Amino acid sequence: MLCTAILMPALTACSIPRIAGRAEAEQRQSPCEKAYFDATADNKIAHDQHQHIIRRYFSAQQAVSAWTNTAAQCPARFAEGTLRSAQARHMARALGDQLSVAVAPITLSRFDDVESLDVDSKSLATAAQAEDRAGFAMEVLAARNSGHATLDISDRHKTTSQRFASFSGTIDDRRKTYEATALLAHPDTMLDSATGLTAPTDATIEMNCARSEITAIAGSSNAANDHSQSRVTNAKQSTDSRAQSLGVLTGLIADRVELALDWGYPSFDEALFA
Repeated sequence: MLCTAILMPALTACSIPRIAGRAEAEQRQSPCEKAYFDATADNKIAHDQHQHIIRRYFSAQQAVSAWTNTAAQCPARFAEGTLRSAQARHMARALGDQLSVAVAPITLSRFDDVESLDVDSKSLATAAQAEDRAGFAMEVLAARNSGHATLDISDRHKTTSQRFASFSGTIDDRRKTYEATALLAHPDTMLDSATGLTAPTDATIEMNCARSEITAIAGSSNAANDHSQSRVTNAKQSTDSRAQSLGVLTGLIADRVELALDWGYPSFDEALFA
């Protein structure tokens, strides 16, 4: 018994000291985890038809922001965050109509206040081509008075294309004009090769533009790994810059997706996540 009494204090004294705040830090959600948790929670309420429509409407609005944050903070979820954000916008608009809430018309953003993007040159060049193709297609449809196409929408795509090309800093290999045979043959509805679904032609053009950009950006690297732009040496600064750039991009691409949905492109998951 005496030996046990002598040994116990010695064992206690040799135990590993607890690092203050470590357990709490390990339990704290990262910005990515928090954004995704908030997005899925808001999304669930917005889609729950047992909830009051007003609660669903506000949850859909909150989901827009939360999914945008998810795309910005979780690069691996960029595609999901962007498409879900557009879905949530579409749902909020539909619920707002039921509640007679005035909703602003959908306008394609154009990078008017953006000076640079923390994304590699190749991805930005690919996005420039996607916008250029969409601008050309909208110009063709507008000339034929087909669908919702207007010269303003065409110009917005072309302006965005030019900004992407400028940000990329690479040789500009956009064609400006593209094959229009299929477009002229099917100005009202067309088969979407990505899904096998028939959808309005103007909506399919917007959706395909968004898909090309999502694929390019989701697989992109940031500017810190790109010799064509200045390197960012501070890790936190690099992370913040990257997140800010992805947030800008997800908002711009979600504009295209929301417009496609508003024009009649199917909004269910199998159509969007093809």
